[in-house]
Amino acid sequence: MVTTHAVMGVIRSVMPAFRSNNDKVAFVVHASFVVSGFILTATGRPAFAFDALSSWTTESLVGIAGWNEFDEEYAFVYKSPVKGSNKNTVKKFLVKCLEMNGKLLVDAIAEDGKEFAHLQIEVGNYTDESRDERDYDAQFKNFGKLVTDLRNVILYKLKPVSFATNSSSEKNEEPRDYVGITSSSKKQKKIWA
Repeated sequence: MVTTHAVMGVIRSVMPAFRSNNDKVAFVVHASFVVSGFILTATGRPAFAFDALSSWTTESLVGIAGWNEFDEEYAFVYKSPVKGSNKNTVKKFLVKCLEMNGKLLVDAIAEDGKEFAHLQIEVGNYTDESRDERDYDAQFKNFGKLVTDLRNVILYKLKPVSFATNSSSEKNEEPRDYVGITSSSKKQKKIWA
């Protein structure tokens, strides 16, 4: 289950260097996918490639090197076992994040185009400045709400597994304040390149 503790645990274990507040939120997006069981197969330049979802180079597990090599643009390719099929059947997902007017636009799409999710995140609502760049708790504010929004708006749409209901520690979180949630539609299958 995607919880705030699990997502922060991924961040602490990887110890990423953030260059900006957008980096912080983009890495929370990535950590949420990892906690949800998605396996990173490409990031940075290879994930921005035109054939990122069909490329053979996105078949195996990779590290996060290059994840924030572009200014305010992020791309990740993940694979996930298909529920109810044999262990060798996987589906790939492309996740792109783009900064625009203080928001991080997060778009995710399955390789077959049947699953799509979009979320606009007000970056300033979730990030804080900290003098200690390794104190990840101090780098964020409203962290639980951000993780909950990612789980409810992005991950539930992409991976229909039996997510448990909110834990008791997350039930009292504030209502969402993100903007621009759109549901999956055939018109939105194309993700920006």
